[in-house]
Amino acid sequence: MLKKVIVAIGLFTAFTAGAQDQRVLMNIGDQTIKVDEFLGIYNKNNTNNVVDKKTMEEYVDLFVNFKLKVIEAESLGMDTIPKFIRELSGYRNQLAQPYLIDRQVNEDLINEAYERLKEDVAAYHILVKVAPDAPAGDTLKAMKKLQSYTKSIKSEDDMKAAIARIKGTKDEQVIAEDLGYFTAFSMVYPFESAAYNTEVGKLSKPVRTRFGYHAIFVRDRRPARGEIRVSHIFIRTNPDNTEDQKQAAKNRINEIHKRILIGEDFRELVKQFSEDKTSVKDNGMLPWFGTGGTASVFEDAAFSLENNGDISDPIQSAYGWHIIRREDRRDVAEFEAIKSNLKRKIEKDARALKGRTSLLRTLKEDYALTFNYPNRDRASKLVTEEYLSGKWKMPKELPNPMDKPVLTISDNKLSKTSKVYTQLNYLNFIQKNQKKRKEGEMVSAVLADEWKSFVNEMLIDFENGLLEIKYPEFKALMQEYHDGILLFDLMDQKVWSKAVKDSAGLEDFYKRHKSDYMWPERVDASIYECANEQVAKKVEKLTKKRVKKGYTDAYIMQEINEDNALNLNIRSGLFAKSDDAIIDKTPWVPGTYTIQDSGKPTLVQVYDVKQPQPKALNEARGLITSAYQSHLEEMWIQELRSKYPVQVDQKVFESINK
Repeated sequence: MLKKVIVAIGLFTAFTAGAQDQRVLMNIGDQTIKVDEFLGIYNKNNTNNVVDKKTMEEYVDLFVNFKLKVIEAESLGMDTIPKFIRELSGYRNQLAQPYLIDRQVNEDLINEAYERLKEDVAAYHILVKVAPDAPAGDTLKAMKKLQSYTKSIKSEDDMKAAIARIKGTKDEQVIAEDLGYFTAFSMVYPFESAAYNTEVGKLSKPVRTRFGYHAIFVRDRRPARGEIRVSHIFIRTNPDNTEDQKQAAKNRINEIHKRILIGEDFRELVKQFSEDKTSVKDNGMLPWFGTGGTASVFEDAAFSLENNGDISDPIQSAYGWHIIRREDRRDVAEFEAIKSNLKRKIEKDARALKGRTSLLRTLKEDYALTFNYPNRDRASKLVTEEYLSGKWKMPKELPNPMDKPVLTISDNKLSKTSKVYTQLNYLNFIQKNQKKRKEGEMVSAVLADEWKSFVNEMLIDFENGLLEIKYPEFKALMQEYHDGILLFDLMDQKVWSKAVKDSAGLEDFYKRHKSDYMWPERVDASIYECANEQVAKKVEKLTKKRVKKGYTDAYIMQEINEDNALNLNIRSGLFAKSDDAIIDKTPWVPGTYTIQDSGKPTLVQVYDVKQPQPKALNEARGLITSAYQSHLEEMWIQELRSKYPVQVDQKVFESINK
C-alpha cells in the first residue's frame, strides 16, 4: 500500500518548515496557493539546485495539474470515505513514531551501536536466573547468590574456577559459560552495554536483564571481523549416533575433501553429498554472517580463510562435519550505508525504551498535568480480583457514566490546548492492558503501577495530537500522504484502470494511432547452430526436405540431437536488424546460408522478408495502453482547467523567478 502513495506523491513532495513568503501566487478555482507552498515543493524536487525561468515555468504546469486533481478528489468527497480515513490514519501512525521518542537520544543510540559494531568483545558470564516481575524477596536472593559466586573473582583464572565450581553444583538457577566473541545486537541491550563498558580483565557490576542478574568478565577485545559469506558441504551427525556412525560421517567428509583436493568441482560435490537441504539449492551458499552469527568453531574456520575460493579442511561443529569455501568478505559498512538499518534494529530493540523514557521526562516538564485522584479511585473500585488472572471485564452497566476527568493535560505554551481523559478512558486502558499476575499480588498495588503507565500513555497520546502544530515538516508530510492517496485513487478511476477496462476506447485509439507502432523490416528465418561440420551437413539435408517432407524445426532438433543433446540449437522467428548477430551477417534473400560463428558452422534458412507494417494491438498492448492513459489524462486535465479556472499572479511569479 505504501508503494502506491510513493508513486502518487513522487513528483509532489513539500517541506514548508521555515517558509516565510505568504504572498498569493495563484488561484485554482476557489483555492489560493501561496508562494511558500509552491517554492517548498519546487525546491524539494529541484534536485539539481539550479533555478531557471524555463524549468520553473514548466513546473508551474506540473504543479497546477497536480493540485487540480487533488481539488477534484476533495470536491467528490473522496477524503471523507472510511477507506481513505483508515488508510491515512495508518500512514500517520507510522510517520508519527519517530516523533514520539526523544530523537536526539535515538540518534545517540544509532551512533553508539555503530561504534560498537567496529569492535568485538569476548566475555564469560555468570547468570542467576530470576523473572522480570519476581517479588522483591526473590530478586534480593538472586543478587546475593550472584555476589557469593563473584566476590573472589579478580582475574580470568578466578573466573574460570568460579565457572567450574558452578557447573559442579548443578544449580539450575545458575548458568556460567564462556560466550566467546560478540558484537552489538548479539545480546540484550543492558548486557551489551555492561560488556562494552567493562575493561579487559575486569568483572562488571551486577547487570539486570529480563533473564536475571549477570556478572560479566571481559577477557578480550578485537577490531570487528566484518562479515563473511561462505558455502559449505555438510555431513550431519547427532549426539545419539553410535561410534560407528560418527566414524562413518568422518570418513565420508574426508573422502569428499580428497576429491576436492584432486580438482573435482566444489559445487557438484555440494549437489551430490551435502546434507544441508536449505543451502544445496544455492550451491551450498550460506547468508552473510559476522561475529556471533553462527557456531564459534564454524565462524573461526570461515574467517581463517584468507582469499575468496579458499577451502577449509573438514571441521566439526555440534551439528556435524563441514567443508567451508570462502566466497566473499566485507568490512563493517560506512555509517551512512547502514544508518537506516541500525535505526530499524533499535526501534525493535530494548534500547528504544531510552528514547521513549527521555521523551516522557521532557513532556512532563513541558505540559501541565492535573490529576483528579477521587474520580480515579471511584473508577478503580470497579476493578475486581479477576483482574489478577487477566479476566476482568468492565461491567456492561456502569453505576454512573464514568465521564468524570481523572487526568487533564495542557499545553500552555505553543498550542494553548488541553485534553481531558476520563474515568472511562482509564478503565478501558486497564482492561486492554491486563495480564495474569503472580500469586500473592494485590489489585491495589497492581493498579498503582497501571496508573503510572496510563499517565505515560496519555502523555504520548496528547503529544501525538500536537505533531502537526509542533513540527511543520510533519504537517507537510501528512499533507503529502493525504494528497498522494487521493491522487492515486482518482487517477486509478479516471486514467489507469479506465484505460485497461475500456476495450472499445483502446481499440479506437489504436486505429487512429497504429502508424505510431510499426514493425521495422524483418526477416522470417531459422538459425541452426551446429556442433561441427558433420552435424551441419545432416541439418542441411533435412532442411532441403522441409517443404516436401513437412519437417518442422522440432523434428529436425529431435533427429539431430538423438545421440547428443548438444549437437544442435535452433532459434527461429521474425528478426529485425540488430536483433541477432547471425541474422545481421546473413543476406536477406530467401535461401539457405552457412555462417561461421565462433568457429562453429551455423546454417540460416531465410523464408521471407516482411516489409514494415503496423503492430497488431496485442503485439504492442503495453505501449498503446500507456499512450491511451496519457491521452485520457490530457483530456481530463482540460476538463479540470475549465471547471477550476487557474490564475497565476505574473508579477509575484516573476519576483521569485529571477
